Amino acid sequence: MFVSMRRYSPKNGAITRASLDLLRRQVHDDFLPRIQGISGFRGYYLVNIENREIVTLSIYDTADGVAQCTQCAAEYTLRNPLLYELGRPEITEGEVLASASDDGSPVEVAGRAAATALALWYEESRAMLLSASER
Repeated sequence: MFVSMRRYSPKNGAITRASLDLLRRQVHDDFLPRIQGISGFRGYYLVNIENREIVTLSIYDTADGVAQCTQCAAEYTLRNPLLYELGRPEITEGEVLASASDDGSPVEVAGRAAATALALWYEESRAMLLSASER
């Protein structure tokens, strides 16, 4: 299983609730159908981090699926003014090496891998935001 994480940090500061609602609808109606058609699709998450960042997580069976999704996201961002306002994302891609459920058993479900990756990314992002606000 392979994961692509994209972190968007808008240049103009906080993201409004109206922008988040519009983004949620656009992603659901237009972007998700595109990436669900890529072979090996396992899951997608769009996460609002304290109204300051958007993190997306795309999960595929293969590295090629992640690469195709990343290309699709880049093309979609260029055509979508709302996403364009979020700025160029920081992209991290990698292979999921291990995962476990709350009872310690191995998990083959994309959701558990997503939850773990998002929790780690959230803590990193939160620490960065807190240190930036202290300056």
